[in-house]
Amino acid sequence: MRARETPYASAIIPCIDVAGGRAVPPAGIGGLSDPADPAEIASVYAEAGADRIFVDAQEPWAEHETFLPLLKRMTDAGADLWVTVDNGFMPSLGAAEALLGAGAAAVGMSTTSVERPALLHTFAQRHGAERVIGVMNASRVGGDHWNIAVRGGGQATDLDAVTWARMLADLGAGCLLVNSLDMEGTGRGYDIPLTRAVADAVPVPVIASGGCGTLEHLHDGLTEGHAQCVLVNKMAHSGDHTIGEMTDYLRREGPAGRAEVPT
Repeated sequence: MRARETPYASAIIPCIDVAGGRAVPPAGIGGLSDPADPAEIASVYAEAGADRIFVDAQEPWAEHETFLPLLKRMTDAGADLWVTVDNGFMPSLGAAEALLGAGAAAVGMSTTSVERPALLHTFAQRHGAERVIGVMNASRVGGDHWNIAVRGGGQATDLDAVTWARMLADLGAGCLLVNSLDMEGTGRGYDIPLTRAVADAVPVPVIASGGCGTLEHLHDGLTEGHAQCVLVNKMAHSGDHTIGEMTDYLRREGPAGRAEVPT
């Protein structure tokens, strides 16, 4: 069942990419004392109204000795941290639980969910669906059909994206982050047909991801794409638009109210 509507601030989820304990690339946000400090960037996003931040640690779990202390420091920002490591690959249940112990509010699983779906299911049963984000990297394979890719999008599979979305919900994922590999990094907007197809097929909230470049794209993802939330990366990280500007835009435009992602 979909939850109640929430303020538009809750619809915007900024993303911080991290490698070696540093934000990559350094942020273009004004006023930062250290543009590559993920904790400082998180604080700026939280102060501007973001209550959830997606943290993408782009390194193997073997480097967790560096990442876990950073994650603990990032919790001081006050926003919920949704965390994925090494392209969504969790080597074990204990590794995913270590992220929770370091302060993650939820763990994103992509490669793990495909290769070891029982791990996602067990984690959701033990800690609750609200702690699990099913991360989907998808690319169009013809018409309105998309297949899932793993290993950060570098390895294609024959899994149909909409079918897999239903399976992720059945396994226990509390929400789905739907990332378009075709639109990622282009600034041309979210893959609206993909986002809408998934959102209309599952009973859990969907986050649109990949391709956002303008304020209008945020509105499109929430209305035409039927998403509950929109992920932003470069647009916020570069300093082109603040989280406050994005929120104000959505308030002015007044997209249809969407369901709250579980907390």
